[in-house]
Amino acid sequence: WLPNHKAGSVATVLGDDGRVYPIVGRSEPLKRAVRMAEAVAATSAPVLITGPSGTGKELLAGLIHNRSKRCDGPLVRVNCAALSESLLESELFGHEKGAFTGALMCHKGRLERAHGGTLFLDEITETPAPFQAKLLRALEQMRFERVGGSESIRVNVRVVSTTNQDIVNLVNKGQFRADLYYRLCGVHIAMPALAERKEDLPELIWWFVNESAGEAGRAITAIDRRTLEIFNAYSWPGNVRQLRNVVRTAMILGKGPNLSITEMPWVLQELRSHLGTQRFEQQESLPLAGRPLEELERRAILETLRQEDGNRTRAARVLGISDRTLRQKVKKYNDAFEPVGADVD
Repeated sequence: WLPNHKAGSVATVLGDDGRVYPIVGRSEPLKRAVRMAEAVAATSAPVLITGPSGTGKELLAGLIHNRSKRCDGPLVRVNCAALSESLLESELFGHEKGAFTGALMCHKGRLERAHGGTLFLDEITETPAPFQAKLLRALEQMRFERVGGSESIRVNVRVVSTTNQDIVNLVNKGQFRADLYYRLCGVHIAMPALAERKEDLPELIWWFVNESAGEAGRAITAIDRRTLEIFNAYSWPGNVRQLRNVVRTAMILGKGPNLSITEMPWVLQELRSHLGTQRFEQQESLPLAGRPLEELERRAILETLRQEDGNRTRAARVLGISDRTLRQKVKKYNDAFEPVGADVD
């Protein structure tokens, strides 16, 4: 089934599993972030990557490690948002046997395991203040003690951190240590939200189509034009991660060679809740005189379906036609719209 259509990328990242992951897109905001990552990679400067959830911050961290002089060393990730304060300390610094109940053996922490490589602190702003103080001390001195131990362990690591919050605002409010912020933010790279790089939508859609093709058992030749219009109008609060899930759903539940979400009312309803409606309201305000009757009928059907949250039975009742007639007209207007072909470069 692969590939349905080649998707362009600005860089590739070698994952821990040996697979190559592309950073898909060609927009200027994405290129800017990648250029900064490539420029700082060869240095030892700490890097702070900011941006909303689902934008690909972890991929960019992997790119920095891959292009660094430490690429042969380990890339060790700490998910700061998933661990309590006590677990954070034990996971980062390790613990000695008997340090606490259940500590049956000596455990090397992730800071120690990252020696000679990169320590990746994911969602660093989720850490509590007492832990921030201990982390700052360890990073400043590049030495620490395991929990329950007294031996000073020296390490040499490069630190890359991420956050989906406004860290400067947290520092100003006293909710994140200023000295730790200055230690982590040698270079600041902002990953753009998907709403800031909508020109990358076709490339991303095709990448996720290819990714889901085998699972769905479909070969896609085109993207339905109405679907692409909806995608372009939508704000994508979940960013690339959300787009991936929507495309995967459309691949699994749809049929035929065209990718479309117009046959999935629940997906349309979810996207509709965040749609930028100004564009459609402007379209509706156009004068009716002189417009083809077929276009007015199509618009009436689509707007009624949108008003009724995709429920065709209710929409047919409002329009005064049978369910069967509505199904036929929806199919007719979907087919009548020229789909977006595979050549999207």
